[in-house]
Amino acid sequence: MRKYFWLILILTVGTALRFYHNTDISLWHDEAFSALLIKYPWGEMMYRIGLDVHPPAYYVFLRFWHYVLGDSLLALRSFSVFFSVGTIWAAWLFVKTAFRDNPRAALLATALVAFNPFQIQYATEARMYTMGAFFTLLGAYFLVKALYYQTAIRQDGALHMPNLPETVNDRKKMIWNYAGFTFSVIVMIYTHYYLLFAAAAIGFYGLAYLFFHHQGSFWQKHRPLLISLAVIVISYIPWLPIFSYQFKQVGAGYWIPPMDIWSIPSTLYTLLVGFGHDVSQSSVQKLLVGILLIVVIIVYRFLKKTQSFHKWLVLFVSAAPFLGALLFLVLAKLRGSGSSVYLVRYFIFTGAFLSIIAAVWLYSIRQRVVFWLLTTSYLLLTVFAFVNYWQDLNINSRPGMNSAAKYLKANLEPGHKLYAATSFMFFNLKYYVGQENILQQPLLHSGGNTDIKNMPHFAGTAILTNRDLLPDYNQGVKTGDTVWIVWTHSFGAQEPSVPKNWTRVSDMDYPEVRPYVGTSVHVSQYVVN
Repeated sequence: MRKYFWLILILTVGTALRFYHNTDISLWHDEAFSALLIKYPWGEMMYRIGLDVHPPAYYVFLRFWHYVLGDSLLALRSFSVFFSVGTIWAAWLFVKTAFRDNPRAALLATALVAFNPFQIQYATEARMYTMGAFFTLLGAYFLVKALYYQTAIRQDGALHMPNLPETVNDRKKMIWNYAGFTFSVIVMIYTHYYLLFAAAAIGFYGLAYLFFHHQGSFWQKHRPLLISLAVIVISYIPWLPIFSYQFKQVGAGYWIPPMDIWSIPSTLYTLLVGFGHDVSQSSVQKLLVGILLIVVIIVYRFLKKTQSFHKWLVLFVSAAPFLGALLFLVLAKLRGSGSSVYLVRYFIFTGAFLSIIAAVWLYSIRQRVVFWLLTTSYLLLTVFAFVNYWQDLNINSRPGMNSAAKYLKANLEPGHKLYAATSFMFFNLKYYVGQENILQQPLLHSGGNTDIKNMPHFAGTAILTNRDLLPDYNQGVKTGDTVWIVWTHSFGAQEPSVPKNWTRVSDMDYPEVRPYVGTSVHVSQYVVN
């Protein structure tokens, strides 16, 4: 127990940080999509996943989780906490295995991941990000272990004694670790499409490692890894038609803003520190240039000072999403478009590898005073960023849809109508209506659309039905009716334009946190004259 005291302490503190204010942030559109999707029958759920823009693994795992713990906000987000804490543990496993010549770096890497504000932030969101980060690290860990045992087997083979008990045991361990690697990578690529880049980087590294460290024919030395990669590729073939459909659907209704020169420096800053920042300010731009230079220097020193060949695995996985984003940008330019698939949250999948680079580099510093000064300063900076994040958030003043639903429950009467003016309010409203046992089921004002096929996919059409739609506010109402509309100014939406014979009786405003501070839920009550 004493041997693992510091690891257990870091995991405990990391867990506490991830539960801090976790359920005080109201569930928002994307999370509500997760919560509602897993309630469909299995066959329909899988069909509707195909209509969305993400692969199915997260929803499948979350569904099994909810069978045990339910679909409360705590249950949904504790699933993300589980994998976020698992990412801390996986970082320890990976560094301890990949950098055997620097074992103490494992604890520091664990601490850097545990205290990283960006990692903590996405433990408070019921989406696939922490799950993807966990399986990325786990896949890298299993590959390193498999390569270790494969190397040991080759060395034993040089003795021309192939059936030594140690060799037989190493062969079993190699097979089990390749199986773990195969499973982890399959889960990765079925969790989020951005993880295809990380999976490719891990697979490429395995091939490169065997090429440089093993003798013999290509097939002979690469056979176990090639079998694993073949199983991974074959496992993805059934999903390719759905992937093709989803890819075309995204292209038909694109919304992600294009990259600019500050995208990568800003992402590095967010991944390592987690402070909010305004890129339009010149002082922030200078800071980002400084951060970029610091990261380049740290990576250079990491590569120069680290003896383990597995440093290249860390580098490849860290760089993979950035290279993937640049590839998307180039392809878009070739098509005459300025769009790109670049959102900072996609980089959390491999963000822990940057913390590993920092940890291993720090432990390579021979001057202990310098090491402790830099390490302590960085850890204090992340703690300060965490505290600053919650202070700026001022969570008590942003109750969001959670309080809006409680207000509706207290005021809705039988016969009242309940509408959402935008799809970005509809799903979280629908979730909380279920949680609060409100009798009225909301309808979504669709601006004249009577068929979800005429609506963009990012409106959540994968889990919408035509029965959810209200094409016209006049539809189904009569004089004397009371109508409640939930709406927002965010996402480019505007105050709903209601019929002239409606009189507004009241308007309540509930500031939100997600998807960004500044979002606000409005609940307006009208009487039809």
